[in-house]
Amino acid sequence: MDQQSSTSQNESLPGEEEDSFLLPLDTEAAEIARLQPNSTNSQIENPTAEEDDERIAKIQFHCYACDMREMVHYYGREPPFALGIEFREDTYVMRDPFQAPPPRWQSKPEFFISLGVHCSICSQVVCKDPACSYYYTQTYCLPCGSKELKSWPPEAQMRLRKQLEAANKKREKPQ
Repeated sequence: MDQQSSTSQNESLPGEEEDSFLLPLDTEAAEIARLQPNSTNSQIENPTAEEDDERIAKIQFHCYACDMREMVHYYGREPPFALGIEFREDTYVMRDPFQAPPPRWQSKPEFFISLGVHCSICSQVVCKDPACSYYYTQTYCLPCGSKELKSWPPEAQMRLRKQLEAANKKREKPQ
């Protein structure tokens, strides 16, 4: 009977190979090692996943006036994560770092931070801080805004003068 059972186990169906029913690994430890995620494969897959993830900030923002540096998620007028928002100028925008992002499958507006733009005259990148830029129909760095000051209406001139005074006081004050 032992011979019959051993012969029936060794017999294969027509058209199939004998090795198709056998596990390729001899020990349980080898099979466990085979099923573990391969470290080289995960290292190869993760960078592409990071490159495709739009939630990772990839654009460098650097204000020339105050030297602020930050990585942002978007540069343009209509950030895809701020539904229904359209800026008048191309703007550096980042997702709110203190809010958890919504699931990928859910199109939900997110909170965002508008960091800065290019000056409309000299094209230098400036942040939205009052010590660095001024907005009147377009964004101007303070040096360019002070040059254009005389062509603006009196209300805008008065606001920019106050802003320039406050910026000068802020620079003079030791920190």
